[in-house]
Amino acid sequence: MNFPCIRCGECCRYAGEVPQLAPRTDADGVCLYLNKRTNRCTLYATRPKVCNVSYMYQHYFKDQMTEREFIQKNLQVCCHLNQVAGKRDNVEKLEKLLETLDQ
Repeated sequence: MNFPCIRCGECCRYAGEVPQLAPRTDADGVCLYLNKRTNRCTLYATRPKVCNVSYMYQHYFKDQMTEREFIQKNLQVCCHLNQVAGKRDNVEKLEKLLETLDQ
């Protein structure tokens, strides 16, 4: 199951709050590799493992929960970050994705 990223860039805007990513952020805590215009990672193919939802699940969480549950938890964080940013359209998209996973 692939993570259904909506490419909003909000997780990258809070990278400074993740200890493993903090050294790779600017003074505002935004990932240095986020293209703020496109919300795309400029080193996606070689991004840190902590940024790869599938990798993190397989290596750290598969014995604790199902992949569906892990994706739901990540989507819930995305939804929260978009709520904080006031991005209502993104929140609606994420809520719909969460609903499909609940079925």
